[in-house]
Amino acid sequence: MIAPLPPNEAERLAKLRSYNILDSLTEEEYDDLTYVASAVCGAPVSMISFIDQERQWYKSTRGIDPNLRQTPREIAFCAHTILDPTQPTVVEDMRKDPRFADNPFVAEDPHAVFYAGVPIVSDDGFALGTICVIDLQPRTLSEEQVEVLRKLSRQAWKLIELRQTAQQSKELLKQRVTAYRELTDFSYIIAHDLKAPLRNIMQACTLLEEDLGDKLGEDEKKLLEIITSRAYDARNLVNGVLRYSRATRGLLDSVGEVDLPELVAHAGEQVGLSEGVTLCYVGEVEKIRTSRIALLQILQNLIGNAVKFRRPEAPCAVTVDCRRTDLAYHFTVADQGVGIPEKLLKSVFDLFYTTGNTREGEHHGVGLTIVQRLVSELGGEVKVSSVVGEGTTFSFTLRDAE
Repeated sequence: MIAPLPPNEAERLAKLRSYNILDSLTEEEYDDLTYVASAVCGAPVSMISFIDQERQWYKSTRGIDPNLRQTPREIAFCAHTILDPTQPTVVEDMRKDPRFADNPFVAEDPHAVFYAGVPIVSDDGFALGTICVIDLQPRTLSEEQVEVLRKLSRQAWKLIELRQTAQQSKELLKQRVTAYRELTDFSYIIAHDLKAPLRNIMQACTLLEEDLGDKLGEDEKKLLEIITSRAYDARNLVNGVLRYSRATRGLLDSVGEVDLPELVAHAGEQVGLSEGVTLCYVGEVEKIRTSRIALLQILQNLIGNAVKFRRPEAPCAVTVDCRRTDLAYHFTVADQGVGIPEKLLKSVFDLFYTTGNTREGEHHGVGLTIVQRLVSELGGEVKVSSVVGEGTTFSFTLRDAE
């Protein structure tokens, strides 16, 4: 007998297909459920199947050819089970049941006899498929065995939900990564295209001042100073965007063993340590597996920040430390500079934020934002502590890259 369609068949099929489980690969978690079903019920065959429009598709099977992934719906035992989402279907001898007696799997090879199935039901009541056991001889199940099948069906549903949640999270992450890359590329292009007109404005201001300086009134001179100042500010912002875009594009792709004392020394060379500035690595860790380029960028920004905000006419000592715990590598970059007021500590990682004036054109307010971004991408976090007049310590953690 061919099972009739459930009254909510269209909605049921839509629900089933929304989970994208049909034709998916086998998964160990589902195989564990069919293993338990066979073991508890003492049945040689067990299945987790889903009833599609014209087929019964197997997510997991035990005791049959593993290459058999589907059968026509018209001969599916479980097509009868999904008609009542609230009840199991237990048939001790299908040869005596009019629903199954003429089924080719009963009347012919393999001559199935016993069947017990429990619907796999969604939270809103749709029977999407079943977990079932089959035997080639008559048998009965105890109430406890039937209850185990019920619990296994609920676990199957939880696995379906978790699978969908994982897929959605993966897709959202993919979309975020794509959006971030597109935004970074867009900001890079816009900032790059703005450099030429800003350069022209600055050159024009310089020419006006050189050619007409004596002929300009006080108001005109003040206006020219404002234009020049704003042009320099805009140039610094554009340079900051470009620097941020370059620093966060592709730096995490290259992972390998990094020699920390050598990298710290190289970061100091890149920064360009001036007279009176000393840089020392005092860490216990010699080597770490991570992105060399990203860690170099982090150290360059932190060391450069210490040099920029050194105390005037005072020696500047910058120390870099790294220690290993069970969970992560802990870095510190400490200086004896001017320090940062406590009320400003929460803002230092904001894009384009600066804590004070530095030499014109040298500071874009993006260095610490780059540090925070790269540390986060490497699986860690960065913090800052400071005492005005005594110095600042930046600390960050990194995980060992796989």
